[in-house]
Amino acid sequence: MSCLSRAVLFFEEDAAIPAESKPLMLESVCACPLLTWVNDQLRKEGIGRFFVVCGPRFAEEVRRCVPEAEVSEQAADLNAFLNTPDAVLVLPRAAFPMPEAGPGFAYAASGYELQEAWKVRMTNAVQGAELVPGWLPVYNMDTVAEIDGLMRTRQKT
Repeated sequence: MSCLSRAVLFFEEDAAIPAESKPLMLESVCACPLLTWVNDQLRKEGIGRFFVVCGPRFAEEVRRCVPEAEVSEQAADLNAFLNTPDAVLVLPRAAFPMPEAGPGFAYAASGYELQEAWKVRMTNAVQGAELVPGWLPVYNMDTVAEIDGLMRTRQKT
């Protein structure tokens, strides 16, 4: 896999998020949204272009964390972002950067391969995709609380 220069981050669908809640990627760990931790890690890895699949309800909050991100839930916008032979990192759900996390759910493939795979429907079965280590899946607020506790302990040492 060539050097990653782009990333696609998927948020939960707006309709699945209760009115008083927000997407997991906007929940905080050590008083900082998960998305900010993700952005910082991706930048360290040399990724400079971001597409966040997110509805308009949370777009402004996403842009506060990652001002230069393209934010949309429109397939045409995502397709245009993927129009590249370059490798693109995909985080198909909320995630937190954790160096000791092995390969699991994050993956990378060329933008063209992702375009082809996602023509009809979103799927993680992408031809030529490679699993990418270093990302911990975040399933719910219990996971956020566990990560928060771990990071607070690490900051003390």
